[in-house]
Amino acid sequence: CIALAGAQAVQSAGGPVIAIKMGRNDVAKADPKEKRNILQKETSRSLVDTTLPSPGLDSDGLRLYFGALGLSEEEFVSLCGAHDLGRHVTLLNMPKECLKNLTRQCLEEAPVLMPFISENPDQFSNIYFEKLLKWYDREVSIGEVAFIPTDVDLVVDEGLRSFVERFARDEDRFFDKFTDAYVKLVDVGTKSRGKY
Repeated sequence: CIALAGAQAVQSAGGPVIAIKMGRNDVAKADPKEKRNILQKETSRSLVDTTLPSPGLDSDGLRLYFGALGLSEEEFVSLCGAHDLGRHVTLLNMPKECLKNLTRQCLEEAPVLMPFISENPDQFSNIYFEKLLKWYDREVSIGEVAFIPTDVDLVVDEGLRSFVERFARDEDRFFDKFTDAYVKLVDVGTKSRGKY
């Protein structure tokens, strides 16, 4: 259901149509929060110890996380393009008691949700990649973007930046790669041929 809802959200926001197979029966429950096999390279920010990627991962951590899922660099960079949509919690106007003890409730009741990209945060497009390059060239205005560290990693790392540049130039390629990577991600961990 989550995969289907995500695919529908992307399509409803002007993105590609993503065909999701229904009826997967090889998984009865969600993955645990902590990873069984912890991965890490030389830097502390490359530590991959949860089943969802940390927003503080560096480019090595992104490669480890998504590589363990069988995704190529181009595929995981395309998935990051989903940050073109929606909003995330910011600490702006957060009550002082929450700033001292940042709880789940504080985050869920945050007074300000900020879009990653202030331009059309409800439309799926390749603007995210254009804005990353603009940020890298130090040409963004205050309030134009609100990137998290993993976003910035995509342009600071030369190898990943080549995919950002490609997707910024070619929205069709971005949509195609995003669709392929999304479907691949949905099928990660399948244990049998009879998964549907």
